[in-house]
Amino acid sequence: MALNLMILARDFALNPEDVREGVTYRYAGLYGSLTKTLLKRSPESKVFWYSVTDHSLRIITKQGYKDQKASMISALRNAVFGTLRSKSYLTVIIAYPSVLPRVSRIFEYVSCLLFFKLFSFPQIRVFVDAFDYQVEAAYDFSETAPSFMLVNYYRLLDKLSFSFASSIVVLSEFWKNHIMKIYHLQANKILVVTSGSLLRFIPHKLKNQHGTFIVLYAGSTMKCKDIDKLVLAIANLRAKGLKIDLHIAGIKVMDVPSWVNIAHYEWSTLVRDILPRSDVCVIPYSSSKFAFNHSVPAKLFDYMAAGKPIVSTNLEVVGNIIRSYCCGLVAKDWTEFELHLEHLYENRELATKLGNNGRIAAEKYFDYEKLAEFFLEDLVNQYCDKQRLE
Repeated sequence: MALNLMILARDFALNPEDVREGVTYRYAGLYGSLTKTLLKRSPESKVFWYSVTDHSLRIITKQGYKDQKASMISALRNAVFGTLRSKSYLTVIIAYPSVLPRVSRIFEYVSCLLFFKLFSFPQIRVFVDAFDYQVEAAYDFSETAPSFMLVNYYRLLDKLSFSFASSIVVLSEFWKNHIMKIYHLQANKILVVTSGSLLRFIPHKLKNQHGTFIVLYAGSTMKCKDIDKLVLAIANLRAKGLKIDLHIAGIKVMDVPSWVNIAHYEWSTLVRDILPRSDVCVIPYSSSKFAFNHSVPAKLFDYMAAGKPIVSTNLEVVGNIIRSYCCGLVAKDWTEFELHLEHLYENRELATKLGNNGRIAAEKYFDYEKLAEFFLEDLVNQYCDKQRLE
């Protein structure tokens, strides 16, 4: 019996060229790699990928794919009953919470959850990939606390989604423990599948160590992400006479000085052309903000894959990864952040060594294609008679 896969997501993003932002990177990275791995191992399998944005179902097979307009409910019905007729297994992955439609269509999403609850088929398992956290992010991205009603609305959707799932996927052990505590979940219901990198598409090139020292931040310029403090730190180093530039690869949301080089790039251009020209990559988020402090940003693994040393604020998960693999420096405050940048400016040999350590770690532990293989094993293990899978 074959294993079919259904993905409920916001957009289609099967390939690296489909990556537009963090959400679609998770899609192309984990789901795209998972799709390709599954079809390679099981040529009879099918992947049903539903895009909320396009109101469309993409049916992917070894031979190619075809799209058809559909509601989420009709797409689900197509995948479920098509799988049952072929006497196959079906794993449904809900890319939560980005899959959530507008409030006017929330009935459709809840109806899908109820379908799984009311019709519990032994051949079907539902995974909720909770790679983003609505309530925690709402506090960190706003200068004012979210309303009581909004928080409770998000919590209710979380609870519904998690309770109807066979298993829940999170980014780290911290988030596993966090949602276990809040939603009273059992540990064996939660899997950890970290963020990663599409490693084979990211060149590892050593930059000529002469010339201007380029510090790269990949992300939008938002004050809540402490970009203003990052700019000030670089300005202080420039005032000391260091030949150092700040490049920001992202959308301009706040004003920055004219000497800051800022532009938005497609992901493929970023990793092929922009990352190789940088000397150090940074993550400047405030550790006092809950979601940022415990985030597992995809940019971290792209930095590592490109072989670039990283300077980060003292974030818990990011800091632990940097220290564990000796691939950068972690600053306890902004004074130390500046000192770390200056140290790498003066010691290019150390910068190269830290960057190489990051590339090695990315190859071993954070390659999305390898993560997808491990995840596929977890999906298969959800079924008792896994030997029957092709």
